[in-house]
Amino acid sequence: MTNVKMIDIAKTANVSIATVGRVIHNNGYVAEDKRKEIEQIIKDTRYIPNKMAQALKYSRSKLIGHMTLFSQNMLYEQISSAVDKAASNQGYHVMTLASNYNQGEEAKQIDELIAQRVEGLIITSNVMINRELITKLVDNKIPVVMIERAINMPNVDCILVDDMEGVYGAVTHILEKGHRRIGFIGRNPEHEVEFNRYKGYCKAINDYGIPTLPEFIQLVPDYSILLGHQATEALMEEANPPTAIFTTSDIYACGVMQCLYEKNIRVPDDISIVGYDNTLAAMLSPAISSVGLPYQEIGDWAIKLLQARMENEKEPAQSVMINTRFIDRKTVLEWNK
Repeated sequence: MTNVKMIDIAKTANVSIATVGRVIHNNGYVAEDKRKEIEQIIKDTRYIPNKMAQALKYSRSKLIGHMTLFSQNMLYEQISSAVDKAASNQGYHVMTLASNYNQGEEAKQIDELIAQRVEGLIITSNVMINRELITKLVDNKIPVVMIERAINMPNVDCILVDDMEGVYGAVTHILEKGHRRIGFIGRNPEHEVEFNRYKGYCKAINDYGIPTLPEFIQLVPDYSILLGHQATEALMEEANPPTAIFTTSDIYACGVMQCLYEKNIRVPDDISIVGYDNTLAAMLSPAISSVGLPYQEIGDWAIKLLQARMENEKEPAQSVMINTRFIDRKTVLEWNK
């Protein structure tokens, strides 16, 4: 059968539409033998519930919006996957909209999400979304949770990563292995996330009594393999090049590894390396140490905060700090030379 409706199921089972509805939604009493009969009819006819009709009837779309950016940085993809899983576990669907950096697509996307009657919106690392756009969402009674890059606004919850501590711990690990010339490759610290990663590097170096040397610091404009490669070229051209390199994204580490391979510099025998975000580190050869983020924890918190805001939109804004963890794949060796 095609285009099967609830009334067709009801007629076949000789019951009311309400009874069929109770079986579909598992809500309310139906005699066990009749329930099994209806479930079998649903299976045989391949009936698919009309989600839009249910949303209109119950004023619930069970749809959550997720706005992020197109980027080579795999961190966004990992967070998106975690959000999808967490939402599905709570009976929600996710509409993910990705935009290009600095193209002004966000206003149109937010209008689309409002039109789709999303019950909440998660924003991951999209700095193009300003206070005015978020106010528009709040005015439309749509709860907002911001991940990683957040705006301090009433009734807008956020999930932050303790980037400074994560980088500090990783660079300290390198220092404890005897390295003193440690290269740093990261994005320009225009935003708090990048600033905190840079700050974590500087603090670890300085705490060991080592000055931060400009020639060991490569700040680049975006996340890409090519920029990681170019930054490594610059570092290795120094008269006394680094004995270890820390990158603030695994995407940079890919470029580092390519450059070192071309120069016949072995990892970790000749130079040590640590990445950040643990998205690609395990896929490299050799697999490298990296600072990992608990992505599923981030996704779970995003849905939890949205649900809390749905229940009480006037609650004070919550801020959740997520800790990182160092994943040691032994690509930092003792340096005694």
